[in-house]
Amino acid sequence: MRNHHYALGATLLLALAFPWTLAAAADLNAPIDMQAVQLQPQEQNGIRYLEGGIGQDEANALRHTKGYDLHVELSTGPGGQFESGASVDIQNAQGKSLLSLQDAGPLVYVQLPPGQYKVIGQAGGTTVQQQVTVNGKAPATANLNWR
Repeated sequence: MRNHHYALGATLLLALAFPWTLAAAADLNAPIDMQAVQLQPQEQNGIRYLEGGIGQDEANALRHTKGYDLHVELSTGPGGQFESGASVDIQNAQGKSLLSLQDAGPLVYVQLPPGQYKVIGQAGGTTVQQQVTVNGKAPATANLNWR
């Protein structure tokens, strides 16, 4: 019985400590208010992308969108709270910038051919980066987190 109370207490502590993370992981099958969704496919240098995810409806709508090979998630802090307003640059294996966005996030979905890419994010004067492999089968995910 005592272990049950510890588990319940730990769960409540996590729920209080990480509200945005838990909200972001909310039921993806919940109804989406499409009036709250502002997603518009865009293109830069021949690369198609979607960016947004502000608000639960828009984040869920974006997560349900198919056909994007790279999912970039921008967050801050140890709890992984959504971060928007960051600069994002996606480079190919040779270091050439393919897509450069300002004031992006918290979610960016990109259509890319299979290959190696570097995803670089900048927010608050701090730069984070991650190498990703797009294989053309399942979407690759780059989680950029500013701690």
